Amino acid sequence: MGDSVIKGRGLSPGKATAEVAVCDQLISPLGEISREGFITSGPCENTGITGKILAFKGGRGSTVGSYTFLELKSRNIAPAGLINEAAEQMVVTGAIISDIPMVDRVPLDIFSNGDRISIDGTSGELSISNVTEKKVATVYLVHDGKLLLLKRSESSTSYPGQYSGISGYIEEGETPEETARREMIEECGIYEASLKHLGREIYVRSDGILYEITPMIMETKSNEVKLNEENSNYVWVDSEKLQTYATVPKFKQTFELLIASSQ
Repeated sequence: MGDSVIKGRGLSPGKATAEVAVCDQLISPLGEISREGFITSGPCENTGITGKILAFKGGRGSTVGSYTFLELKSRNIAPAGLINEAAEQMVVTGAIISDIPMVDRVPLDIFSNGDRISIDGTSGELSISNVTEKKVATVYLVHDGKLLLLKRSESSTSYPGQYSGISGYIEEGETPEETARREMIEECGIYEASLKHLGREIYVRSDGILYEITPMIMETKSNEVKLNEENSNYVWVDSEKLQTYATVPKFKQTFELLIASSQ
């Protein structure tokens, strides 16, 4: 496969490699995909899907829509593969009866139109060619009910001047928790913290880099922070005030998911 491997859920077996067509909308195959292999409504109107891997939010509409893919397949103008953020059974059925590989549980914002990608509908894995994957651990550090935000240095190579948690690249042989504890010491001078919840990986795309981020909540008894050169400022905040800070992509969303999944 390509340079970066993303973990989705396999829904229809088979493998495909092709250019991706990204469509950030729900699609009703019956009525919104033409017999000529074009999307006919919404922001992706007139987008051709023949021979491409079609990445879209998910399906809607009549269960008869399954046969749209089968008809396209019989005429050799079907998509090479399907990717959904959250699959609906009608689309899954259409993929299976048409022998089109399909995966879901993949965010659309990691793709750019024209990316060449590979999918495996059995394992659920997919890859983006010529995109480098970097594995990162991010700590949402809590003290006395408040969350630590670090303001990234203006000289930072990624997201300068924005607020984030404690983050660092996972080195070979390290677990995400080991990376987190190393970074807490290096970035904040904090040596003691307990792991409260380890979350599922999330993905953030920045040009030719795909960050695979393992988020976690940790709790410390100390609010004393000794910054190194990576960050220029810090603040302990109530979580409901997160939206008032300019944070790195998906920071607030990921924290909300962590809280929900930890309960």
